[in-house]
Amino acid sequence: MSRHEKKSKHHKRSRSQERSTKKKHHRKHSSSPSSSSSESEHDDKFQSVLDKQRQEKKRLKRLEKEKLKEKETPEEKRARRLAKKLRKEEKKKKENNSYLPPQLAYTNLNNPFNDVNLTETFVWEKKLEVEGKSSYSRKKIEKETRARVERNLREMEELKRTRDARLAAREDMEMMQRDADRKAHAEWTSKEAEFQLQQAKVRSKIRIEQNRAKPIDLLSRYIQFGEEDQDEKDADKDEFELEDPLKYLKGLSQDDYEDLVEDIKVYRSLEKDRHSEFWRDVRCVVDDELRKLRDDRGRLGTSIHGSVQQDVDKIFKGKSVDELCQLERTIVNKVNAGGSGTDISYWEGLLMHLKVYIAKTRLKELHQKMLKLKLARIREEQMREVGKFDLEGRTTVKKRSSSDNEEEDIEKKLRRKIDLDELEAVELDDEQKEMRWKHLTPEQLETATLQLYERGGYSPIYGDLNNAMPGIEILDEDADMKDLLEKRKQHRKVPTGVTKLEAEMLAMARKGMGGDESTFSVEQPLEAQTHLWSDKYRPRKPTYLNRVQTGFDWNKYNQTHYDMDNPPPKIVQGYKFNIFYPDLLDPSQTPSFTVTPCDDPDFAVIKFKAGPPYEDIAFKCVNREWELWFVFKRYRYRR
Repeated sequence: MSRHEKKSKHHKRSRSQERSTKKKHHRKHSSSPSSSSSESEHDDKFQSVLDKQRQEKKRLKRLEKEKLKEKETPEEKRARRLAKKLRKEEKKKKENNSYLPPQLAYTNLNNPFNDVNLTETFVWEKKLEVEGKSSYSRKKIEKETRARVERNLREMEELKRTRDARLAAREDMEMMQRDADRKAHAEWTSKEAEFQLQQAKVRSKIRIEQNRAKPIDLLSRYIQFGEEDQDEKDADKDEFELEDPLKYLKGLSQDDYEDLVEDIKVYRSLEKDRHSEFWRDVRCVVDDELRKLRDDRGRLGTSIHGSVQQDVDKIFKGKSVDELCQLERTIVNKVNAGGSGTDISYWEGLLMHLKVYIAKTRLKELHQKMLKLKLARIREEQMREVGKFDLEGRTTVKKRSSSDNEEEDIEKKLRRKIDLDELEAVELDDEQKEMRWKHLTPEQLETATLQLYERGGYSPIYGDLNNAMPGIEILDEDADMKDLLEKRKQHRKVPTGVTKLEAEMLAMARKGMGGDESTFSVEQPLEAQTHLWSDKYRPRKPTYLNRVQTGFDWNKYNQTHYDMDNPPPKIVQGYKFNIFYPDLLDPSQTPSFTVTPCDDPDFAVIKFKAGPPYEDIAFKCVNREWELWFVFKRYRYRR
């Protein structure tokens, strides 16, 4: 006999026992006295009265409901019927309620599992038998299933909240870590900005040395000259001529002005607040020049007529920066007020012109300060030179706080007695001697000449022209000095070091430059050279524009492993050297070159020599066999 059959027999036996106990109890009551029968009759009467009252109440309620139906409007009737329909649907839904909670909006027809019986409770009878729940009613089973699903959903929500909290905590930790890293690397960021600024200055210096300076390079060199924290200047840094920065901003093309605007943005971002006023004024002038070019190209005119422009310039001329700023505030207030008879376009154009004029005036004042600063440094250098003549050994000169004290100190130093032996030292060249003689006062000059006269070396002995060495050109002193002054004047006019003749030679050398060629200007340092003609003509490097030709070597190996879409690495295929010697003292002497090996066997040094007044110049090139025009011989790959 199975377990289920034993349970059913046990239930039948218990039910029969209950029936027998009820019959016995009934017998006991039936055998009770007449009082019990009277009580039962009383209860029956009370129950009948209650039933009548209930029926009467239902009848009255039904009558009241019918009266309300008769009095209601069609809209109220439709609303009542709709509410009744909703109540029926809700009741039916509760009767057929599934075990799914309301959070899951799934139905039998709309669910991702394609289950048409999804809302019905699944009864696993075998599992219920094992768990001892086979006697549970379906209602109880559905209740337990619903509770289990809701419990699982609560766990899912809890897990989701925990995951979100964990992600939020992780983001907070990452943000805190980023803040800590940002604080730790703040010094690195500042060092990076300083490094970028130094690199920009180095690039500018290289372009200036290679005679291809841009306006931003000259402006950067100009403003660096006035830095207060600058160290002692060496001879190379002080050689350039201090020009008005406005000269660097004139005569440029529209592309040059646009490039200059971008370069100014880079310098302002790197230098932060340092020299911000200078770069702002330069930017104002550049924008004005750029606007003029665009207006001329578009045939547009300014709001100020040309006949009025001169009168406006006369008003601005001679005023200080403070006075011009006060005038600017007055014009701004007038434009903002905007009266009935005010020509707004005229005053706005005048205000724009005034801002440019203020920027130019401020730049001119800065230039005057720069000139005074350079003059002070020259005087300081002169004091160092004069300090060497001090017999008491005091060779240092302190910087004075005012120009009066500085002039006083110079006069005191120069009035002291000098040593003629140091003035005419053998190890000094003529330029150094001349510089020292120029620094002497009239009293010192008189004393020195008298001493030279006493020594018998005041007047040199003139030589005969017939006794001069052959091949030596005799120059007239006045003509030579005039020529020297003219050359110095031309050198000052071109701050970048490129003369008109050199520019024409460079333009000639650049002709026919292909896409596979690039400039080659890396010089090889040579040993110090001494020239016999250095006392008359200062030696200098020749002007050159070299090219290096690169390309692909399509040998068998490269043809096998590369194609045009993935080409092989480029190699140097040749050089072309354009070196200009326009001022040779001996034009009959042909320039020559020599090739010497260096430490690296793959490279060699080619050295060009032409004679005075040009120094020798050398370049480092690839050491390979040559073809005509310095094109490297190509190697062929063979197996």
